[in-house]
Amino acid sequence: MESEKKIKILDCHIHYALPVDPQEIFDIMEYTKTDIANLVIVPDRLRISAVPDALMVKYQNPKKIFVFGSLDVSEYFMHNKSVGKHFVKYVKRMLDCGCDGIKMIEGKPDIRRTVPIPDFDLPAWEPFWSFAEEIGLPILWHVNDPEEFWDKSKIPSWAESQGWYYGEETINNEVQYTQVLTLLKRHPNLKIIFAHFFFMSAQLERLSKIFDDFPNVCVDLTPGIEMYVNLSKNQEAAVRFFEKYQTRILYGTDIGARSLLSSESLINKTESINRSNIIRDFLTKQGKFTIKSDGDFLIGMEDFVLHALNLKPEITRNIFYNNFLRMVSEKPKEVNPKLVIKECKRIKTMIRVMSLLKRIPEADYTYPNQVIDFFKKIK
Repeated sequence: MESEKKIKILDCHIHYALPVDPQEIFDIMEYTKTDIANLVIVPDRLRISAVPDALMVKYQNPKKIFVFGSLDVSEYFMHNKSVGKHFVKYVKRMLDCGCDGIKMIEGKPDIRRTVPIPDFDLPAWEPFWSFAEEIGLPILWHVNDPEEFWDKSKIPSWAESQGWYYGEETINNEVQYTQVLTLLKRHPNLKIIFAHFFFMSAQLERLSKIFDDFPNVCVDLTPGIEMYVNLSKNQEAAVRFFEKYQTRILYGTDIGARSLLSSESLINKTESINRSNIIRDFLTKQGKFTIKSDGDFLIGMEDFVLHALNLKPEITRNIFYNNFLRMVSEKPKEVNPKLVIKECKRIKTMIRVMSLLKRIPEADYTYPNQVIDFFKKIK
């Protein structure tokens, strides 16, 4: 990456949850030459919440770690018609604990197949959107997937093997776009970072209009590799887009611990470095460069060529670092250990309730207990 030594790197999209050791986060930041990390949490029905896990990491490196907590997945099962009201209370607690924003994966179609999430433009959500707009809550939101995932003839084999082919039984991507744009019209000042370029890398004119209509909407650059293929095919238009909207695009890699309760939760060093290098090289290099196959779901089985954007350093400075701080905060919020312990105890109660209701197979308190033990020792 050109001028790398002169430009700080803030990765806005790194996943974390126990049992990954916190040191792995600090190590991967070093390997990828990342100065500041934003840890994002996804919900898990068995765990209820891994937000305290990330706050434990943040406490150990408070100047270099931001945390975007997940919403409470149990609310979709327990208060489906009034989730917004309950999420307001929940988010207030998370901010008091030390979270800097909220991560939502609720727009991923695969999640909507397994969790009873109300449509985003329904009254059930309204108190949450009103609250988020009022306080300027930063939300990093995964909405949809690559459009070819709805087309049996175009979906990549690796995606289909993950169960990400979306037939008629799954919510359509345009239906979700309509829901999201409807709520943005109601709440035009919502502060939202749409993950994965809002899956509009092949629709720059459409994304441009969204940016023009909604001043606090941003996107991040986390792969799907299809994003970079699409932008590369339309390189001149992509350069113009990045120049015009240089304050609306954030660097993120999607590295880290994706699965909470399996061996897949371990951070893959090689993949993490590959993701970081592809994004940085694509933005900063000049001319064409070859991406080597990794035999995995990031790149696939064949090499391919990208046409880099060769953006100016003042633009990449915004993308790699400045935009997140402007959107969120100049520095991370302070962690409150007492409130984190209290939240862990609430999570244990919810795990017990969900197990008694047969919504989860059995109660496992391992990880909230681990966080409680950590914070009790540092008193």
